[in-house]
Amino acid sequence: MAPNNGLANFKRRLANIPKSVRRAAGAALEANAADLVRTQRALAPRDDGDLQASIRWSRDGEIAVVVEAGGETTTRQAKGGAYEYDYALAQEFGTKEQPGQSFFWPGYRLMRKKMNARTKRAISKSVKEAYASGK
Repeated sequence: MAPNNGLANFKRRLANIPKSVRRAAGAALEANAADLVRTQRALAPRDDGDLQASIRWSRDGEIAVVVEAGGETTTRQAKGGAYEYDYALAQEFGTKEQPGQSFFWPGYRLMRKKMNARTKRAISKSVKEAYASGK
């Protein structure tokens, strides 16, 4: 019996995906990320605008994107200055002194079906085109 080499088989199958399909998937993911960031910014509390400005997306490989909130612009000193915290997390999940005003995960849940549908459509269309042209 041959050894189960699932990861190697998976990587081999991924490498065989036509470049046009990977490009189409990447473009759909970028559009999804831009829409998600726009939605999350609309849901984020508006005080000084730092939180909204900290919501961003970036590429992470050929067909992956990362959407993040917080970071350097939203890091503050805690009471007494003993440590720093990212108030993007405090806004999302709350603290013992204030309830959360979630913006990140509700935005994702709101956009999830639309993003999945866009990605599936882009992949299906590009697969049909790639195999119709014989590539």
